[in-house]
Amino acid sequence: MAKQTKTNTKTTGNNTNDVEGKILKILEENARVSDETIADMVEISKNEVKKTIDDLKNNGIIMGFKSIINWKKLNKEKISSILQIKVIPQEREGFAKFCKEISMDSRVKDVFVVTGDYDVHIYIEAENMDEISEFVTAKIATKKGVIGTNTHIVMKEFKRNGAKLFEEENKREIISI
Repeated sequence: MAKQTKTNTKTTGNNTNDVEGKILKILEENARVSDETIADMVEISKNEVKKTIDDLKNNGIIMGFKSIINWKKLNKEKISSILQIKVIPQEREGFAKFCKEISMDSRVKDVFVVTGDYDVHIYIEAENMDEISEFVTAKIATKKGVIGTNTHIVMKEFKRNGAKLFEEENKREIISI
């Protein structure tokens, strides 16, 4: 069966075309899907898929590919924490300077400026509680403009980055005899 080829126009600005959008949705769900499989799903050639993905990477739309690891299954569980931080915004920079500085720490996985009682939410992973404590007291509380923190220790994860971290129970159907 001959493969139908669709025109794949370049990304302009922040808009993506239909083909790029489909490819991005596929990769967002599973970044390990082969170019050949994507080509079949989107109905374009494998070379067009490769070129589109390369363009998306070069334009900073695809920023990387990561694996979601369930460390608990390897008995190497990490301690995760969600920090809520009240920060006095800096003149002409708002919260950006604080957030960029904190983002440089390898333990920091996510940083968000949010609405509500706190201004910034940070998700961190550490090897143990002492490391979380050190991070909060030495890295956060001492920063200029920080006026309050609230630390939450994650007790159990069920879903992270769209991936379920639990196994679904096998449900048996009840059959009448």
